[in-house]
Amino acid sequence: MIRKEGSVWGSAALVAGTTVGAGVLALPAATISAGFLPSTTALLVAWVIMTASGLFIAEVTLNRWVTTGKPGLGLLELFDSLGNPWKTIGSAAYFFLHYAMMVAYIAQGGVNVDPLLPEDVSGSVVFGALTFSSLFLASSSIIEQTNSLMVLGVAAAFAAIVAVGANSADWSLLVTQANPSAVLSCFPILLLALVYQNIVPTVVQQLEGDRRKITMTLTTGTIIPLVMFIAWNAVVLANVPLGVTDVDPLALLQQDPNTGVLGPLVTTFSTLALLTSIIGFTYGLLDAWTDVFQWRVDQLKPLNKLALFALIYIPPTILSLFNPDIFFQALDYGGAFGVSTLFLVLPPLLIWQERYQRNTPLATPPLVPGGKVSVAAILSVAAALIVQQGAEKFGSLFV
Repeated sequence: MIRKEGSVWGSAALVAGTTVGAGVLALPAATISAGFLPSTTALLVAWVIMTASGLFIAEVTLNRWVTTGKPGLGLLELFDSLGNPWKTIGSAAYFFLHYAMMVAYIAQGGVNVDPLLPEDVSGSVVFGALTFSSLFLASSSIIEQTNSLMVLGVAAAFAAIVAVGANSADWSLLVTQANPSAVLSCFPILLLALVYQNIVPTVVQQLEGDRRKITMTLTTGTIIPLVMFIAWNAVVLANVPLGVTDVDPLALLQQDPNTGVLGPLVTTFSTLALLTSIIGFTYGLLDAWTDVFQWRVDQLKPLNKLALFALIYIPPTILSLFNPDIFFQALDYGGAFGVSTLFLVLPPLLIWQERYQRNTPLATPPLVPGGKVSVAAILSVAAALIVQQGAEKFGSLFV
């Protein structure tokens, strides 16, 4: 047997592919009120924060290799060491984020298929049922091959949108429309669009704990989506008429006959991005529920598997029926509370425990410089965001 060393570029592609998901669809609608320049500045800040978060998780994973001798640690397993209540909070945040994303994806998928259906048939139910049955019945190899083809389709559609959209863009709009005061409201979506941390333990294992390669992989693998997001946001916002700030730019481009081929390209990109994302979140929930019930995912009986898929798909489908426009709300709440808790509160707490509360020697020097200051800074950002978003979203309930 010949040992094959992990590739930095292969792992970086995994990080980039995980990051580029359906969250990108919400970026233009979230940033249009702030404008391109303020939102791009905020996106750069969000990238720094989310990259540091991933490096925190990588550092903890490396140290746990030494203390446990177990290389295949998952994200929720890392949180177990914090004990309650943080262990419970981590599990709750994991389920909340995944179900919020499932609600968003099924709702938006329903919007995309609605034009193809009779008026009295719900697009959300059809999209949810088709995705449910396809993933339930198909073998893992077919799903993997199909997903790979769809990822190529996402890349091709993205490149086509940028190329076509650049020709019809009014680039002056990116400078003239700016409202920095609206940046805080779009920050949860920016964070959500940059989520990749759930696969960091896998990357650490692939690269055999090489801290230089891990740092390079996470930095490179997140810079690629960052550049894509900036280009995507620029092209979409530069194609929206002056003064329009209260509509979804993607929906506007899809429905406007004057955009020509750009509308169908946006619909294709949107649908493929939804499908590739929902596959990952379906299996994330499947793994989580099998842990809860202490079942082995590779030995599920057909009835147990059917029950789990029903548990994954039926609740978000019902929620999407109550509010077909819930896509942005679900993403917004997921970013404000799910991402903030899972990836901005818990990783710094793990680092603090690992570096400053344990007596065992550290397996690696810190991957994020700044010591206690950088750890406290990420925690402060997370706390401020949760408080600000809580006041914005729930403050009226107490007035």
